[in-house]
Amino acid sequence: MIKRFILAASVIMAIALMAPMAITSLVPMSWGFPTLVQNNSLTDLQSVFSSANDFETSDISFPVSSTGLLGTTFPTITQLSQKDNMLTQMEQMSQRQYTQFAYPWLSIGFSPVPSMGLL
Repeated sequence: MIKRFILAASVIMAIALMAPMAITSLVPMSWGFPTLVQNNSLTDLQSVFSSANDFETSDISFPVSSTGLLGTTFPTITQLSQKDNMLTQMEQMSQRQYTQFAYPWLSIGFSPVPSMGLL
């Protein structure tokens, strides 16, 4: 009888020692596909204005003699040159970029920040 009592006490003690180790403390599993989205836009507007004026004059006169055989005078030659240049230029550029990245995420237990795949 003592043998049975010692055997029953040993089995009860072994079960009592293993019981706390068998309790799990996992929270429910969660899963999903977190998505990273990036939108970029760039707009450029450029305006250029240029103006140039060139005004030139040239006078060529020959000696004048009224007391000669011919009594004639030579004319005076005048040349005028005027150039006006104006440039207006406007450029507009627009660029858009859209990037989306999704990865699977599985959490067994509590994870405040989701993992980035294999990173």
